[in-house]
Amino acid sequence: MKAINLAHINETIYYEKLDNGLDVYLYPKKTAYNNYVTFTTKFGSIYNEFSYQDKTIKTPLGIAHFLEHKVFAQKNREDPSQFFAKSGALSNAYTTFKNTTYLFSGPKNIIENTLYLLDFVQDPYFSDENIESEKGIITQEIHMCDDRPTDVLYEHIRSNTLHNNHFKDSIIGDVEDINSINKKLLETCYTTFYHPSNMFLVVAGNFDENQILEAIKNNQKSKKFAKEKKIEIKKVKEKNSVVKKEQIIKLNTNISKCAYNIKVNINTFDIDKRKLNIYMYIIFGILFDDSSLFDQEAKDKQLITNSMYINILNCDTHLIISLINETNKYKELFQMIENKLKNINITLEDLERKKKVLISNEIFSFENIEIVNEMIIDSIIFDNHIEQNIIDIIKKLNIEELNSIVSKIDFDNKNTVIIEAK
Repeated sequence: MKAINLAHINETIYYEKLDNGLDVYLYPKKTAYNNYVTFTTKFGSIYNEFSYQDKTIKTPLGIAHFLEHKVFAQKNREDPSQFFAKSGALSNAYTTFKNTTYLFSGPKNIIENTLYLLDFVQDPYFSDENIESEKGIITQEIHMCDDRPTDVLYEHIRSNTLHNNHFKDSIIGDVEDINSINKKLLETCYTTFYHPSNMFLVVAGNFDENQILEAIKNNQKSKKFAKEKKIEIKKVKEKNSVVKKEQIIKLNTNISKCAYNIKVNINTFDIDKRKLNIYMYIIFGILFDDSSLFDQEAKDKQLITNSMYINILNCDTHLIISLINETNKYKELFQMIENKLKNINITLEDLERKKKVLISNEIFSFENIEIVNEMIIDSIIFDNHIEQNIIDIIKKLNIEELNSIVSKIDFDNKNTVIIEAK
């Protein structure tokens, strides 16, 4: 078992790769009153065209999310939610663009619950009947998303910004996609992406790392898995331009929701992607967050009542930086944003203040095992490793590099999306 020591934080994450390829990450914390365990496959909504063993497979949009639902179906095993509830634990799952994660949280029986999590995810029951019945459930979910202004806003941010990049597509798919899913397609995706070598387990909470690792090893040794498939995901080229400059969508909403979006080519910058993301959060935080001069001025002018929400989506090829708020005066707000972007002046004092905030946030986050667990997932999915020296990276950020990044951003490569009341 390898110890991953996090510099300046005095925290340790343990790691071991099992014989079947499963990666196991353990974060024991004796002061934790709860446990949070996740089991993740590197299969998300963007992986709908892939190949292995000279076979090329193209699947309907939304199949990763559909599969997430069906993995909970069991034939000769207790229903997962009922099993976990017996020890006061809650179970759930979610699908993102790049992964599907199954989880439970609860204060007791961590070994028993972890083994059950492995068992039910690694032995789902697919049938024509339960697949057909699920289509109706997911169709209802799609219709609910179509009626939620915030969901519609985010969908159009991506689809109006990206041409070919699969991040433009809905994670859940549409009704036509869902109706074309069948048992064979689900089994193909499951056997391809749910192999232990394409998955990882993260255990965070109050436990003995040696004891739980031994139990996990024994659990995996008792199972047989098909031969690992070498998966190749189809890569697409993405234009630098946005798809649509502006769109106003009419929905039932009390107040308009609006997003000002900037599309940035990651390859424009000769810098590590994690470091680039940190710089972008700092830059747009200094310019627009609740401690900024912009925030105070926009509130004084009664353009906004809530502070700007800054969302940075890493789409592998590009970043989509979105400035999101609720206001019926979105035209004035957009003009104010553009004026700010034309006159960027970030000082060394601004940078140093944000660095202190980031460092304190990094340290404080280890008080919450759920946040630590999600940080590990994020690191594995996007960086394929856990950064041991994140504090040093933040400390070494400098104003020259920051200003160089600002100078390379094409602020004219933008669009706006507005959800307006009918």
